[in-house]
Amino acid sequence: MAALTQPFLPLLLAIAAPLLWGWRWRRPSWQMLLLGVGSWAAIGWLSLLPAGPTLRQAYGLLVVIDLLVVAATVGIRPRRWRQRLADPALGRPLLAVLAPALVCAIALALRGVVLEFPSDGFVYYTTYFGSDLLDTVRLDPVRYRAPANWFFTAASYLFGFPDALAPWRASLVAALNTFLVLTASCQLCLRLTGRVALAWLTALLFLLGMGHQNFSFFHQIALNGTLPGLALLLAAATPLLGLLQRPCWPGARPLGAATALLLGAAYLAYHAHGVTAFLTVNLLIVATAASLVVWPSRRRLGVSLALAGLVLLALNRLPWPERLASFYAWPETMRFVHDYRLLGHRFFYFWPSLPVATWEPVFLAALGLSLACAVAWRGRRPVPGAVLALALLPPLVLLEWWAPFVSDLVFKLIEPDSAYRLVWTSLFWISIPAMARALDPGGRRHRSWGLSWARGILMVLLAGLIAVLAVPLGLQGETNVFASKVPHLLTPLEEVRPADGATIEPILEPLQELCEREPRLQGRTLLSDPFVGAVLGMRQCLVPLAARDITRLAAPTVETGQYPGLRSALASPAALRAWLDGRRVDVVLLRDAYPPYESRIARASNHWQPDLVSRYGDLSINRLSTAQLARVGFPLVRHAHGMRLYLRTPPAPR
Repeated sequence: MAALTQPFLPLLLAIAAPLLWGWRWRRPSWQMLLLGVGSWAAIGWLSLLPAGPTLRQAYGLLVVIDLLVVAATVGIRPRRWRQRLADPALGRPLLAVLAPALVCAIALALRGVVLEFPSDGFVYYTTYFGSDLLDTVRLDPVRYRAPANWFFTAASYLFGFPDALAPWRASLVAALNTFLVLTASCQLCLRLTGRVALAWLTALLFLLGMGHQNFSFFHQIALNGTLPGLALLLAAATPLLGLLQRPCWPGARPLGAATALLLGAAYLAYHAHGVTAFLTVNLLIVATAASLVVWPSRRRLGVSLALAGLVLLALNRLPWPERLASFYAWPETMRFVHDYRLLGHRFFYFWPSLPVATWEPVFLAALGLSLACAVAWRGRRPVPGAVLALALLPPLVLLEWWAPFVSDLVFKLIEPDSAYRLVWTSLFWISIPAMARALDPGGRRHRSWGLSWARGILMVLLAGLIAVLAVPLGLQGETNVFASKVPHLLTPLEEVRPADGATIEPILEPLQELCEREPRLQGRTLLSDPFVGAVLGMRQCLVPLAARDITRLAAPTVETGQYPGLRSALASPAALRAWLDGRRVDVVLLRDAYPPYESRIARASNHWQPDLVSRYGDLSINRLSTAQLARVGFPLVRHAHGMRLYLRTPPAPR
């Protein structure tokens, strides 16, 4: 069994098993994804049962199962492989599904993921490599409340993470997530459109449009469970969308089975990332609406309207969240919560006003194509049900942001600053190619001059959308300016080196040696700047007093929020000693210098103060001198790697 836990061998088996099984027995791509990603979620969940195995034992079982699957596919009637590989039907899924996902994943892995403090990606990075998740994490199998989700633990096992920060391994994790979500997206696009080129367009739209503000998805969410959760959900939704393509009612049993599959996968995807719950709800809504168009039924229409009314009424009865007023009080250039009055009532609506929100053009394009589909399909029968469902997603998101009572979903169930994530549920990277294919007159038997013009206009609009997403406009800082994510996607890794933790990492070994020599330090406090605290985290015995705080991303708020009272305590040794004693500080770690650094992404997105890392040099802790600390019982014990390490002597009282 020890050989099976070597780094990357479990990963290779986990990828090979579903692929070989699917190719050998002619299974569709969505079933391969369910077997692959679903097994990670299911095996991880197995360890959460009261009498279940440990995480390490559960993933060891996964490796054994993958070995058996590979052995079965290779060993049972091996001559069939020659026939299968010669099958011309294998070419389209390879070219339209596997090829774009693999090309994008390899390119992004070779390029590397940008890990820049204090971005969310940096937090995921230090979570992965901060401790052995297989030994320390205990998940909640029912609610979305845990220090890490199943994909964090699965990735920790599949990649064999070391104890040190490893950017190249983080790039592989991000690339794997990219491969999964693009495989799921491209297989669904191919199933709906039948066009290889549109599957590649799906991958391109995802690369250029997915993310948060001008953060590329690869650097913002590719290290958490969002992408594998989306992949699992898209794969499970494929059978239900496939049934909607049938012009006749398929029966309650197939629909029930497809819905049950979607809900089961949704439960697992929710424990990969909570954002997938929004997509599950919206998929069920549009699938129900599309079914009423494809298979009209007054009874189902009445039941659906009654349920929708009860849900909206229940939402309307919930109180407004306390934080809503604080969001509404933001400056106009930064505000995304607005209001309007209708019939004497005040209603709130959401629209992002931060600059360089590059998903806005793709969302508006999806809305435009939805309107075009509504016009083109008016009075037409039959309507492509699955494409109709996807076409309903962008208007549904707009209703959830703007419409009275419906927008309560955003303001009562979702934090308004997270409401932008609803745009991901529009699946614009899939719905735009699918709707474009449905509107394309090129496939009609009798083509006219007008139809040629219509197709030309459609091609120009798609080309214009790609241009807007790919080419920066150079108008950074202006409100609601469309700008590209490409500069972030192509940011050189060397550019963010001062903020990726590489300069702080070498001090970890001396700290760990100190912890071994001084067992009394376990659980005591480490005083450092927030960047150092975030890098070191819990990989040593001390608890950092300050680390990355999402509410303290500007230098003035860091001083008052994370070191309250320290500046005034510097006036006398007695006050300083009392301040340190009150926070149980036993170790002080100070940097010698703070080289100038300004984050290009922070400057473009206003997500944090661009020179935050270098401005930490102005914090009051950096006014502490060696002599001053020695007077309060903190002599210098180590000076290495551009940092000074001070240890309290004698130890403070417990």
